[in-house]
Amino acid sequence: MSTEAVVELTGVTKTFPGVVALNKVDFCVRYNEILGLVGENGAGKSTLMKILIGLYRPDAGQIRIRGQLTTLKDPESAGRNGIGMVFQEGCMIPNLTVCENLFLSHEDGFMRHGLLQHKMIRSAAREVLARVGVTFDPDTVVQTLTPGEQQMVEIARLLWLSSLYEIANPVLILDEPTTVLLEDETKRLFEILQEIKQHASVIFISHRLEEIVENTDRIVVFKDGEYVTQLDPRQAEITEIEKLMVGKELTLDHFWVSEQGEPETDQPEVLGVNGLHLKGKFEPISFSIRRGEIVSLVGLVGSGKEEICECLTGTVKATSGRVAVAGKELRLSSPGDAVDNGIGHIPKERRSAGLALDMSVMDNINLLVLRTLKKRGFIRRRLEKANALKWVTEARIKTPSIHTKSAHLSGGNQQKTIISKWLSSSVKVLILDHPTRGVDVGAKSEIYGRIRKLASSGMSLLIMCDTLEEDIGLCDRMIILKDGRVVRQVQCPPDQKPTPLDLIDAIV
Repeated sequence: MSTEAVVELTGVTKTFPGVVALNKVDFCVRYNEILGLVGENGAGKSTLMKILIGLYRPDAGQIRIRGQLTTLKDPESAGRNGIGMVFQEGCMIPNLTVCENLFLSHEDGFMRHGLLQHKMIRSAAREVLARVGVTFDPDTVVQTLTPGEQQMVEIARLLWLSSLYEIANPVLILDEPTTVLLEDETKRLFEILQEIKQHASVIFISHRLEEIVENTDRIVVFKDGEYVTQLDPRQAEITEIEKLMVGKELTLDHFWVSEQGEPETDQPEVLGVNGLHLKGKFEPISFSIRRGEIVSLVGLVGSGKEEICECLTGTVKATSGRVAVAGKELRLSSPGDAVDNGIGHIPKERRSAGLALDMSVMDNINLLVLRTLKKRGFIRRRLEKANALKWVTEARIKTPSIHTKSAHLSGGNQQKTIISKWLSSSVKVLILDHPTRGVDVGAKSEIYGRIRKLASSGMSLLIMCDTLEEDIGLCDRMIILKDGRVVRQVQCPPDQKPTPLDLIDAIV
């Protein structure tokens, strides 16, 4: 790996109204390296990357690419300099084919006598895809591919564009690429990146610090819009990185365990599940959740936990079984049925399903309580604003204004907005599907605090977590599933938490 910089930023500053997003940042990417970029949401990572791909112009500072002073005025100019980004949400057109997405807006190179040469463009697509080790048909419609396959198409397109512009060593930016990937897809991605770095450089952004330590050549830490330090992954400890990111060492109280009460068996049952069954997915299952209890469904992919939640939220209709809330048996044919009967849901796809991105923070928070804000059919603006300000303050949502569109918030602040929406509602049961996925370590702790607040207010919570440590630290009780069956239930009192080793044999 070279120590020479392919991209170098010096003294870069970027401000927005009321916010210094980047403060005199020095940053470089070296030839043929995988650079791990870490920091809390709001640390400045996204702003820096948007400057590199020409979406933002810095207020001050210089950018040098391959030693030349450069102005990146738009994404096209970034592309012509060999810099491209695969966004967390993806940027392809889902109803077009792989081939059409690969060469979108560059079809002229495959025209002869005014006609598109289909044989030529398909052959070119196969060659481009082969560079990232995939062999599926270029005529495949993108929306039928797995998330991992879609990522490979995007990476292949960026590499092809660089060769089109005759860039010898392009820079690829990957934003949380493993968030939506299965384990085998993640492994394959890292194998491909090791091959790609022989003729390219990669900026790898992730909140999964284990991945950063294991798969990068150098780690750069950002905090509060400033460069903090760089680390050698071979010598770095995850606890050290966390401390640099958040400014303190994380302990078990990262999960707010000190706020967890002892199990109260005299509390009333709020959610009752009896013989719930979905053919081919999970066997009949029965469990209950008491008032103020946090229960986690734990299991590997295919264990049935995702499908159980889909049945409880009305997304999928169960084959058989009964579900009751506060003693009232429910008919769950749609998500609307679930909400109307007191079951809320925070989905893992927060951007596409949890938030109205084009609506303001205030409108999202008030979405479920509009009836209580009305008088004679009109919304009382004073109450609407007061309720939003209350939850923005309590949840410590970082936003320039309550009128800011939710799309402009960081991932952690989007999640806190969703949780605040449910906190202000009257649901009795809340199902949280990977609530801290794609969220940095500091924002995670704040979200855990919000979840504790929900429980202490009397809400019953059913949760699926990203890690066993999260399950153990956050929950009062775990229901472990394997092959669609419950194999064990484990109590997690605050003073006697199990360890991952205590549970792993049941899970696998």
